Amino acid sequence: MFLGRLSAPILFGSLFVSTAALAQATARPSAPEPAAAAAQTPVEGDATQRLLGPAAQGLKLPFEKFRLKNGLTVLLHQDRSVPLVSSNLWYHVGPANEPAKRSGFAHLFEHLMFEGSRHVGRAFDTLLESVGATNVNGTTSWDRTNYFETVPREQLELLLWIESDRMGFMLDGLDQTRLDVQRDVVKNERRQSYENAPYGPSSLALLDTLFPAGTPYHGAIIGSMADLSAATLDDVREFFRTYYAPSNATLALAGDFELEPTRALITRYFETLPDRPRPSARSQPIPPPSPQRLIVKEPVELARVAFGFITPPAYTPDDPVLEVTMAVLAGGKATRLYRSLVVEKKLASEVDAALDSNQLASSSVISATVTSGKPVADVERALSLVLEGLGKQGPTSTELDRAKRRILLNVVGNLELLNGPGGESGRAGILQRFDHYRGDPGYFAEWVRQLANVSAADVQRVITAHLGPEHRVVVVTEPGAQRGAAGATP
Repeated sequence: MFLGRLSAPILFGSLFVSTAALAQATARPSAPEPAAAAAQTPVEGDATQRLLGPAAQGLKLPFEKFRLKNGLTVLLHQDRSVPLVSSNLWYHVGPANEPAKRSGFAHLFEHLMFEGSRHVGRAFDTLLESVGATNVNGTTSWDRTNYFETVPREQLELLLWIESDRMGFMLDGLDQTRLDVQRDVVKNERRQSYENAPYGPSSLALLDTLFPAGTPYHGAIIGSMADLSAATLDDVREFFRTYYAPSNATLALAGDFELEPTRALITRYFETLPDRPRPSARSQPIPPPSPQRLIVKEPVELARVAFGFITPPAYTPDDPVLEVTMAVLAGGKATRLYRSLVVEKKLASEVDAALDSNQLASSSVISATVTSGKPVADVERALSLVLEGLGKQGPTSTELDRAKRRILLNVVGNLELLNGPGGESGRAGILQRFDHYRGDPGYFAEWVRQLANVSAADVQRVITAHLGPEHRVVVVTEPGAQRGAAGATP
């Protein structure tokens, strides 16, 4: 799940350098780590090759990794086939790091990063648009915030200058007026994405129950209106100085560039930024919830039933199994939930199953939109029976292969992009994800291998361990409330 400047929540993406900037970017010798590596096509054991055939050859992602003296980590993936370069800059901070009573602050800060910096001023969008930049945005997820753009290869230096200026001198472009403007933008985003959106209040109720007050992910990324109102300029300054340090960031470039000149440019523009200690990573565990059932009345026409679960963190051993389990349950007309609830019983008009993998804990959500005139209790019971049946009997070999093939083909499609629309897909995004969650971009190959080798017994095991009724949060959306009056009741 992530939020961006223009995105809705996902649950159920001629060179100009000023004199001042050139002075800022005086080069110093770099001391990169000799940590080059390459992710290879994971075809051992024949599982990936059997599932994808020749398409399996597209599952490789070579890269180089090094670190500057001030701690900035750099990932480089070279592709000379298209004259473009994508930048994807991750700061390892998200809602998990927010101070008490400041929910939504990481996302608010993401918006503020587009308000200007000392040398770029407020010309960020103008400069990039003038050189034909595409896919320009930022997003906030539970554990990280990212900023990305794609430019013609000859504009790489402009891109690096802009991002280094934001990293080093963002506070010089900020004042109370700009904070107030973006605070209002984020509040309006909350209204549009949750409070006034169909099933938005139900999504908030589910998230706030899975991640209750006192846990790192409480606040649903967007935060509460009260906490957003309370944010001060001093809060912004402290957040920037603590988390927006080179040592707490990773820069990924993917595209058409020469390796050594690009390393020199990165050193020139980023290594002169001040060293600051990397903040300690938050490691507070998030336990599974006790069984709960909430009813949320909303101004919608159709009821909806959602089951939510806390599941293991991103890219731990059970995570790829849960990914496959969700794909067996929903995502196509041949999946378990669709066949049972939509086709056979005609209880639901839509079904969904999604895994949101994160650093401290993941969430799995299974939902069904109730067909008009059908009892909610029947849909809730049918959801439970499908999940229980899959846990007892496991998927068929056809179901299992279909689910894995769909996931892997989606990965192959992602690898055709330099960077995806949310900053977590495409080659730059994939490298960032595995570096952030595993400390190794090359873990991509191991994850593909694990996913291709998921067995029916694995699916049965994770349903028993993580998707049982003893840890289930049920949210039932009932039609009826006036807009703006939705509320959750036990």
